Amino acid sequence: MGTKKTIPKVKKPEREGNTIPKPKEFNSHNNGIKFSFEALEQTEYFSLDGTCPNWSQDLFEMLKDVSGHTVTDMVSGEYRRKYRVHNHEGASSPSKLPDGVDLKDIYQIRISTSKGGIHGVFNENIFYVIWLDPLHNMYPFEHYGGLRKTKPASTCCKDRDEEILLLKEELKKAEENAKIWEELATGTSQ
Repeated sequence: MGTKKTIPKVKKPEREGNTIPKPKEFNSHNNGIKFSFEALEQTEYFSLDGTCPNWSQDLFEMLKDVSGHTVTDMVSGEYRRKYRVHNHEGASSPSKLPDGVDLKDIYQIRISTSKGGIHGVFNENIFYVIWLDPLHNMYPFEHYGGLRKTKPASTCCKDRDEEILLLKEELKKAEENAKIWEELATGTSQ
């Protein structure tokens, strides 16, 4: 008869208190801008589709930097120019505005010179993001390609899956050709 196996007991930590490591310390800005995406809308002109591979990284770097500043810093202070923060009074939106929101209340925060920006409204120190605008569609200058509809939503794997199907078709044709050439070479063709 074999020996009975037991589940080993977890060793108690040698130190007392919390065993979860503390995260790296960082400066928290209680009065800095916080971002909310609960008002985010995707329209035919404002969406993530059509962005370059680095767009998301640049967006998150901007969000992180802006989070360390106050609304006053962004709207009328030194960061206004860096992020081209301004409202859209006098602009013409290509998409229907959300209910209860006026164009004069919507602000833009630029991601970078060539990556467009985000549009939303400030409520105290919270910026409610309404639209993501990588194609510069709020101000569709010809320099950026004019007003363009975003591409239909797709998965990140769509291109890969389409390429796999094409490669399978090519393989099938190559196998058929190889069979024909083998039959010709061996004289077994009909």
